[in-house]
Amino acid sequence: MSVAPSTLRALGTRVAKRNYQKYLLEVRLRNVRAFGDQKITLAFPVTAVIGTNGGGKSTILGAAALAYKSVKPGDFFPKSNVGDTSMADWRIEYDILDREVANAALSKNARFVAAKWRRDNSLDRDVIVFKIQRTVPAGEQTRYKKFIGMTQRNPIITPLPVAVRRHAGHILGKDLTAFKLAKLHKTDEDYILLGYQKANDYSQFHFGAGEASIIEMVTRIEAADNEALILIEEIENGLHPVATERMVEYLIGAAERKRLQVIFTTHSEYALKKLPPEAIWACIDGEAYQGRLSIDSLRAITGGGEKERVIFVEDDFAVDWVEDILRQYDMKALAATEIHAAGGYPYLISVAEHHNKNPSISKRAIAVVDGDQPIAASGKILKLPGEIPESEVYGYISENAQSLSSLVQQRCQCPNLSQDEIVKAIKKAEIDTTDPHLIFRTLGECLGFMSEIVVRRGMISIYDERNKSSVQSLAKSLVAFVRDDN
Repeated sequence: MSVAPSTLRALGTRVAKRNYQKYLLEVRLRNVRAFGDQKITLAFPVTAVIGTNGGGKSTILGAAALAYKSVKPGDFFPKSNVGDTSMADWRIEYDILDREVANAALSKNARFVAAKWRRDNSLDRDVIVFKIQRTVPAGEQTRYKKFIGMTQRNPIITPLPVAVRRHAGHILGKDLTAFKLAKLHKTDEDYILLGYQKANDYSQFHFGAGEASIIEMVTRIEAADNEALILIEEIENGLHPVATERMVEYLIGAAERKRLQVIFTTHSEYALKKLPPEAIWACIDGEAYQGRLSIDSLRAITGGGEKERVIFVEDDFAVDWVEDILRQYDMKALAATEIHAAGGYPYLISVAEHHNKNPSISKRAIAVVDGDQPIAASGKILKLPGEIPESEVYGYISENAQSLSSLVQQRCQCPNLSQDEIVKAIKKAEIDTTDPHLIFRTLGECLGFMSEIVVRRGMISIYDERNKSSVQSLAKSLVAFVRDDN
């Protein structure tokens, strides 16, 4: 299972055109926990919320849940009789689509007034919440106690639904054909899973926490209403990184098939891999930023890194390019600097500003954006050479392929290819690839399935060596920033 770029584009377009019967478009939190006035737009039907502990991930998840009457506010925002007086000012506002009620988007709110939640005329929707407790072993959950000794009660045993076997099996990387559900009575909602491995049956009491969790989640999602809202706490809990990535792939596919909306929290980079930048929100000290921030970026933003300076760029290619410029011009400056991908413009600008405004962080940050962004290359914002970074580097190599082929052979680690073959590969990749962000991957394949990382870093180093006039200005600005004591 994989996610095609066309699928991501189609899902984003579906939201942009509001082509849903039920969809939560926007959440605004006013004085809710650490958030003073924060707007969260849900521009993609599968949204990830990452962040530091206490940064606000669970608050956003709970705020989304309260948009609908089937959710009890106390499940996400319980009130203590001591120390919770601040809740009196809490207010959550929503822009919601519900075609059963109105053709246009509706404005709704949930507010805490007179020691209780008020949600006037809240809407109906199938909302399924997967709490973090889902990975607690069956033997420690009260609802499974009834199944102890169930072999003496003539349980009703049925196969796992075909769709559940297929999707959960792919996520877990195992054959679930012989897995079953067991109930004590036909009308029961509760069931226990029965597994099968190497000719041995075993019950859910002996499942791995992640295994049972995935099967249950997929079972409930497949049974959910079309256009349901799915909320998941810490999606990676109990899962191997590969299973985490596959789970997100499954959710994107389910969002396409069943027109679902999904919001999940995570600490895992693997949960973000398949999502577009607009689907990711990062929470830091009560502020949320939209874009592809990494977990390492979050540590840097909150002062968790060990080096003296921080440089935020848009993506991994820009990380490699800035790193190589510093390596070639000033190794000491590179050693003193963290470089992090913080998502596209203007997200990384906001991230750098947040970092520099935080009085608890002594190290300073700067943003380096792609050359096609409409800003001046001055102050605490710098630009990479050219317009599209990948095209700038690749275009130079392609134009000079004959004279540079021996260097490409060396830097891209393909000594078994002749220089003529390397020139042909460079030209073929350029013809075959319309998306500049994919061109180094394509070239790696043309060079005998070489690593994309090795290929792009090798070609960046060639560009920087041969185009000192193009990178010198940026190099001087970066070194000056790192060495500036103010």
